[in-house]
Amino acid sequence: MLKFFFNRKGTSMIEVTIIQFMVALFMSLGALCIFIWAVLSGLFTDMEEIKHRAYRAEVNE
Repeated sequence: MLKFFFNRKGTSMIEVTIIQFMVALFMSLGALCIFIWAVLSGLFTDMEEIKHRAYRAEVNE
């Protein structure tokens, strides 16, 4: 049973799980910060213009 909770280097599986949880938490906080920055800087204000600009660029080619 103890072999399940400890890997070869002696680090417990709980420590590995906590590290993975912290990495996932920091990644999600980073994504949230980027989203908030994009909203506050006005990148989501006129989504229709971006769609039409991409369509016109594709039609002109």
